[in-house]
Amino acid sequence: MLGGGAQGARAAFAACALGRRSGEDSRGQALVEFALVVPILMLQLLGIVDFARAWNVYEVLTDAGREATRLAVVDNGSTATEVRDVVKQAAARAGVAVADGDIAIAEGIARGDPTTVTISYGHDLRWVGGLLGLVGADRTIDFTIASTMRRE
Repeated sequence: MLGGGAQGARAAFAACALGRRSGEDSRGQALVEFALVVPILMLQLLGIVDFARAWNVYEVLTDAGREATRLAVVDNGSTATEVRDVVKQAAARAGVAVADGDIAIAEGIARGDPTTVTISYGHDLRWVGGLLGLVGADRTIDFTIASTMRRE
């Protein structure tokens, strides 16, 4: 009992109104709530980082495709190997390794013909991908970037 008489009854009523019954201890409540919320917040944070990196890779590959296409349409003496090297060098500046087989070049012959450089790349999601792998989902995002310009 909290006290005697009317004062004790008021204290018991106030404790019940606040959601606590007299005599109960709620010191560990904040720790339990924190333990329940932290994994969800960490998953969100890691997901943001994973998808931000994926967006960065997409932008890097888009720029690499544009650089390679520009080389192919402006420099009439460029070879397919040189165009592929431009893609690989531009992608490597951001830590992305693109294989020769992932780069397709469709060159136009005459002036005004379109030339297209297509890059296919599978980006592995590091943290969220691990969780997706546990449930059997694909842990990669497949990018296909095509850049087309007219031959000059």
